Amino acid sequence: MTLTTMFLAVALFVPSMPPPEFADCEVVTNCVFDVSRGDAKMFAVKIELDATSSNGVEVVFGRDADGDGRLSRTEAEMSVGYCCDEWQVVNPVTGDTFSCAGTFGRTALDWKLRLNGNRTPRSLAATVNGQPTFTQLVTPPPFLFDPTWNAAKIIRRGQSDPNLRVECSVDNIPIFIRIR
Repeated sequence: MTLTTMFLAVALFVPSMPPPEFADCEVVTNCVFDVSRGDAKMFAVKIELDATSSNGVEVVFGRDADGDGRLSRTEAEMSVGYCCDEWQVVNPVTGDTFSCAGTFGRTALDWKLRLNGNRTPRSLAATVNGQPTFTQLVTPPPFLFDPTWNAAKIIRRGQSDPNLRVECSVDNIPIFIRIR
């Protein structure tokens, strides 16, 4: 007998992006992503792509203040992603950018931001292909998470990547119980 229990997170999974509408090959998908969960202990982002020197993917978080269903440039509060040859974390409000070298080919960012009881950033564990990265953000600045965010926008640039995978979640640290 196997019994498995899991406490679910507020999650956003983007398995595929629509085709580009214009010749510049940029594709944008806006999503509702409410992070207001009162017991949240972790904000996680996982991005996997086939990286080249000319493509990228960016996940932008913020508040859709005008309620139009789109996260505009002025509503963006934090972005994380891969652009051409590096991983980047950007504070669009101040313009501060943190980056680390990327690799070409199949690459993955695994981002786990632990939150304090008041849902402010406590610590960040980020890896690219299993190697620690963004060490300058180990003591994370406040812009990395805001419990009032209600939207996310995923932007893909360059040629279509059939293997692109984006997952984002806000969770109370899942607990798995298995009994055999």
